[in-house]
Amino acid sequence: MRNCAWVALLRHIPPEKHNQFMLVTVNGTEIAIQTLLRIDQEFVALKGRLAGSQDAGRVFFIPYANIDYFGSFNPVKDADFHDTFGSLILPEAAAAPPAAPAAPPADPGLVASVLSRPDSGPRPVIRSEVLDRYRSRPSSAALPDANPNGA
Repeated sequence: MRNCAWVALLRHIPPEKHNQFMLVTVNGTEIAIQTLLRIDQEFVALKGRLAGSQDAGRVFFIPYANIDYFGSFNPVKDADFHDTFGSLILPEAAAAPPAAPAAPPADPGLVASVLSRPDSGPRPVIRSEVLDRYRSRPSSAALPDANPNGA
């Protein structure tokens, strides 16, 4: 999820309902939220406790990229969900940035064989094709002479 979507979602939750939610990071750390202190463009600062502990009131600064999911501790009725999230509007997705050009393969013959296929455009190189080309090279060209002086 994009940062702007996290910001919109977290800002939409009323302060009196903050303590009903938990957040799980990508490494599996579950945090029971007491209150959301600051919702910035790059991170959220919250007061809470690690799940399974009694140490309440700790402050966590969590980058949105590290959030795996956000959810509720207790069952939520459909009516309560619609009351809280029914009017949530997420920002539109911005135009996708142009894809970075791929690095060319080291073997120029490989590029020519991939691009010369008339039945399709560029395609990913299949590992077995690369291995077949490597194995079909003359053995003298495969490895340099380990002892060039003949000693």
